[in-house]
Amino acid sequence: MINSGVLDVVIGLVFIFLLYSLLATLIQEIIATNFNFRSKILERAVFRMLEDENKFRSRFKSVFYLFKRCGNGGKANSTSNVFYKHPLIRFLGENDGNKKTSYIKKETFAKVMIDLLRGENVKPGDDVAPLIQQSLDTMQTNWGNAGICPQTHRFLCSIWADADGEVEKFRGYLEEWFELTMERTTGWYKKHIQIILFFIGFAIAFAFNVDTIVIVSKLEKDPKIREQLVQQADVFVRAYPNIEEQILTQEKEIENIQARNSARGVLQTDSVRDIYKLAQENLDKYNSIQTLRNRLLNRADSLMNIDIVKANDIIGIGLNSYGHTFHRFDCFIKTLIGWIITALAISLGAPFWFDILNKLMKLRSSTSTEKPKKK
Repeated sequence: MINSGVLDVVIGLVFIFLLYSLLATLIQEIIATNFNFRSKILERAVFRMLEDENKFRSRFKSVFYLFKRCGNGGKANSTSNVFYKHPLIRFLGENDGNKKTSYIKKETFAKVMIDLLRGENVKPGDDVAPLIQQSLDTMQTNWGNAGICPQTHRFLCSIWADADGEVEKFRGYLEEWFELTMERTTGWYKKHIQIILFFIGFAIAFAFNVDTIVIVSKLEKDPKIREQLVQQADVFVRAYPNIEEQILTQEKEIENIQARNSARGVLQTDSVRDIYKLAQENLDKYNSIQTLRNRLLNRADSLMNIDIVKANDIIGIGLNSYGHTFHRFDCFIKTLIGWIITALAISLGAPFWFDILNKLMKLRSSTSTEKPKKK
């Protein structure tokens, strides 16, 4: 038989982690939207494909890169630099250098790569295979005269040979290469976000004095606090039974908005109608991003002013709960450890804690309704 007191302590702690993880996730999405994290991760993937340099050996250096105003790390006259200057890629993003496209279709990637290899002075009906071969022989793009790095050159030569010099087969191999890289890019994004969530979590822990050690101590000593927090956790789980799906839907919605916005653009504005259409699309793009930011801010505000405030009042933590934290060095060190534990917990993400909370609530329900055996 599981000790109900210990179980309630764990439930209360997990519920606190869940609430602050949700807040951290909302803050992270707001930051990611403002700093265009997705476009910079995509840019890093393209840079990795076309330059193949270990520029981001340090994970923290790689995270810092997401906050830089201008993302392209490609050297002047490098393949990645020329790639992003191609009109088809350049016009997918906004004019601001910090707002490059966050979404590229595999067909678009293949089209641009073939353009770079064959050159820009191609006429209808021209056989472009010799031009591609020439570019591979000289290790230099015919569009922009950019040098092709040795590792990328070897791979391009390999798939060009596999395609038997047929442009359409070569295009298919380029699309497959890009698709495989994008699968890895999703993993990169998640790892970067986890690090960012840790720092957001630490800032939250410091701002609200969410000390895991103190919370556990209070839950252990006061059955009334435990019961109130467990009741709030039960109400929360019942009110939001599909919170994992809601978080995934929110992330997908953000990706769709950015992908839809990146897919827009008029390459030629040779009429008043085209200019008007481009202006209208830019206005729609701005409005959709602003709507998204406002929605995230409203969700964060609601979470802070309702669920988090209520939980903080029950436990006695929050903005006014520092007490003697900074009066003695040993107290500060103990509190700092508590904040770090909280930050580490928040970095695991809200879906993780919601899943744990659901399982614990079911376990508590089953143990409380279990009838004692007769002697």
